[in-house]
Amino acid sequence: MTEIRLDLMVDGKKRTYTQDFVPYRKALDYSEGEAKMWKKQGNKTIEPSAIDLAKYRADFVASLFEGQDLTGDMIIDGIDSENKDVIMDIVLYRVLGYEKPTEDEVEADPKAEI
Repeated sequence: MTEIRLDLMVDGKKRTYTQDFVPYRKALDYSEGEAKMWKKQGNKTIEPSAIDLAKYRADFVASLFEGQDLTGDMIIDGIDSENKDVIMDIVLYRVLGYEKPTEDEVEADPKAEI
């Protein structure tokens, strides 16, 4: 099992949260919860705002750390903006089980060639 690790600033101090076990039910809960955020209006599908999705994902990740005093707001307020991708990394690669692309599979930055 891969440990989940979150380094956050809480009350001006660095705090590390870890979690080893994530039940498969959490993957089902995540998929179901995000799907409910997409609304149907006639033939149109209305997608949730980026802010609503970010808050849902932070709340979800906080729920993985059972028995710890962690909330979605604490994640949003305590994670450095440079590290915000760790939320989706936890969801995609730890909870949903996708394989992280290797460096060979990641597209080169087109700006790097300029």
